[in-house]
Amino acid sequence: MNLLFDMRRAADMTQAEVADALGRPQTYVSAVEVGRRGVDVVQVREFCAVYDVAFSDFAVNYEKRLKSSASKERPPRLSTRKRGASKKTAKLKTGKGASKAK
Repeated sequence: MNLLFDMRRAADMTQAEVADALGRPQTYVSAVEVGRRGVDVVQVREFCAVYDVAFSDFAVNYEKRLKSSASKERPPRLSTRKRGASKKTAKLKTGKGASKAK
């Protein structure tokens, strides 16, 4: 489970409320929480400010999660690319599926 998600729940806030406080759409908060969108340190500090959590506390909790056995395996990354796209690209690169010119 994502630490930012847990912090939002602890702050008793909805994604919409957080998004409003950040000046971003709700979909941004959702994408960050499920791992489809990465965040840098500046953005993490913005989330911490919204949740009224010191960045140093976030860092300590983050390190604890990294060290815990549950966090040793990274969850699978969600792909926005359609499954057939990579096969189609491979065919084009190898010449398979391309029409032969006479």
